[in-house]
Amino acid sequence: MQLLVFDLRASLAHFRRPDTTATHSTYPFITRTALRGLLGAILGFDEFLDTGWTGVQLVKPVKTRSQELSLLGKGFLAGQSTFNRPTSVELVIDPHYRIYYAGDHIRELNTRIAAGRSTYVTYLGSAFAPCVPEYRGLHDVVELQPVEGDTLESIAVVPVHVIQHLELSKTEPKIGYQLARANGFLYEYKGNREFSGTIDLMYELSGQPIRFQVKENESHKPVRFANLSDGRVVTLW
Repeated sequence: MQLLVFDLRASLAHFRRPDTTATHSTYPFITRTALRGLLGAILGFDEFLDTGWTGVQLVKPVKTRSQELSLLGKGFLAGQSTFNRPTSVELVIDPHYRIYYAGDHIRELNTRIAAGRSTYVTYLGSAFAPCVPEYRGLHDVVELQPVEGDTLESIAVVPVHVIQHLELSKTEPKIGYQLARANGFLYEYKGNREFSGTIDLMYELSGQPIRFQVKENESHKPVRFANLSDGRVVTLW
């Protein structure tokens, strides 16, 4: 199995939760659908429906801040004049993610990201948060096949539905070790601005590994585990 590794970072990001209207709240890190949209932008696809496998590692701690922005209204849709409306928007500050990808487009993505090329502009959730993927390499990895009850320590965020029991890290965790759960990430983009399903994820706010006992996956949302050459484990979903 091969994994393409690259970084995404910018001064800010915004991955809007679809269940918020008057206030635009954000997910704490890049979503599954936004990440696939970014990969599609690199490749030049208008709609990137490749399932593939991706993992997200938090390189920097999650920090958010709310800011009131003047956004353009949509009065023109009803034949009215446009207007600016103050809207409270939650932003992710100074995000830095390490992305792991395995899938049918790995060779083309490897070539383009390594060369710093992209068909369309890439950004972190919103057009006001542009970013340029930073190439980290293409690596041969071993896929793990854990059974229920096995203990893993993942450096990437982990879907909740494969966690039977959480444990502290085998190494002494740093001060401020905080596990958190982020719910309701849209799971699959079907095309024509239609989405299907949601997924809940567990992460550590400062990016430290998550140690857990594996639960048998009874969901239709598959998860894979890759063992890097240095022994660290990446969760792919």
